[in-house]
Amino acid sequence: MTENKFHSGIDYSLRILQDNWQPTLVFWLGFRPLTLDELHQLVPKLSGDDLKAELAKLQNLRIANPVKDTDNCYSLTEDGDDFRQLMISLRIWGKQQMNDDENKVSPLIVEPEADAKLSELIKYNKFLREYINYDE
Repeated sequence: MTENKFHSGIDYSLRILQDNWQPTLVFWLGFRPLTLDELHQLVPKLSGDDLKAELAKLQNLRIANPVKDTDNCYSLTEDGDDFRQLMISLRIWGKQQMNDDENKVSPLIVEPEADAKLSELIKYNKFLREYINYDE
């Protein structure tokens, strides 16, 4: 069996969810189309070449695509939007269950507006570290 064989849709989805960078990129691309430069500012630990490689993986998964008639700009596909909503719901639900197990109160989660400035989006990385679980 090769690593690309899956037993269920859950296995397939988990492969994406457990990736180091794909959930983070899916999260950010769900706000609006973003350029490579903007994505690199949002995920500074990902080198330019690695960012391009991760975007290529998301394209192969039919989650993200380049924006037509625009250089170096990407957005989520319709399937990518669906996946993002499921991913966010699952991650928030899981974090709330973890908080409940530890008798902690879960904070109210509010996403930035789609037209928020890049500097505001960058500040949101703290939320991602806690809920999407990646190292900035």
